[in-house]
Amino acid sequence: MFIAQRMGTFYGRAVEQLPYESSEGGYQGWHTDTEDLLLGTIGLALPRDDDSSLQEAILGEIGDDAWCDYDWLVLEIDESLHFNWQRFCDTVKHSRRFFFQQIGGEDRHDPDERPLQRFLLDLGNLIDDLGLTRARPKGYTLYRARGRKPGVKFKTAAELGPPPAKVATQSNRMNPPGIPMFYAAESQPLACAEGRQSLLSIGRFATERPLRLLDLATLPAIPGFFSRATRRELQDLKFLHAFADLIAEPIVGDDRTHIDYIPTQVLTEFLRDFHFSEGPIDGVRYRSATGTPGANVVLFAGQADVCDAPVPPSSKDKRSMPWLRLASVRHVELPSGKKT
Repeated sequence: MFIAQRMGTFYGRAVEQLPYESSEGGYQGWHTDTEDLLLGTIGLALPRDDDSSLQEAILGEIGDDAWCDYDWLVLEIDESLHFNWQRFCDTVKHSRRFFFQQIGGEDRHDPDERPLQRFLLDLGNLIDDLGLTRARPKGYTLYRARGRKPGVKFKTAAELGPPPAKVATQSNRMNPPGIPMFYAAESQPLACAEGRQSLLSIGRFATERPLRLLDLATLPAIPGFFSRATRRELQDLKFLHAFADLIAEPIVGDDRTHIDYIPTQVLTEFLRDFHFSEGPIDGVRYRSATGTPGANVVLFAGQADVCDAPVPPSSKDKRSMPWLRLASVRHVELPSGKKT
């Protein structure tokens, strides 16, 4: 029976999994019966079963049994990934930032506590397996807004593109101070919302070559419990959806900003050099926290990658072919109620 097969895909049978102590009340660990698992925990809905005859037939076919976690000794797949992401965040914020390969060694007794370097590799492989690096054609259009004062209008690629490295002193979601990147939105309304000011100059940029982006903004849907997806497929996607929400989560602009952004900065640098099967990525596409429809993009681009932007003499010999072009500029004044 298909329903029983799906239950066995995600849950174990207590008689096979849990220790049993009659003096301690029976099975030692979370467990439940078939009816509570199917109708309560899983939430099977039978809206037309007014007389409960279908419900009784299903329960009778499956049989009454005691069910428990799939493997009561370890976390679920998505919970294990989330646990290790939290360990990674705590480590790079408060312990060590640049060399942590040996943290969480292989000799640990906890099967869910993997080395942090292994967690990053597992995450990169998961992204690759799900095909989340996606191509964008030449001419891909992005909008970048910059707040301005009355009477001031930014017009050039240098003014509206990524800042020079020597003045890139702000800590941002994907880059630390000193390493400039290009933050933009896929629509002008979203760029305005992200600009968070009433007076804005908005540059419309277009790419001069195809790009490949890690797309965390448009993920495959999480399969339903009664789909034919494997346990790993369902729980991997469940983690990635939660992870994408964490990446986009707004961070309060206070003295902790430069600390709270560290995990995504380290992760971005790791993924920037990860050997994806389709080739390296040029940036990350992620959801906006403003509530405005659309997606934001960060590109691994500095001023040397922008056409017509000045390049310091020391960098001219190292400059590759620029691949971002400022196509047009608009200057807008939003009503005060439109500020976000």
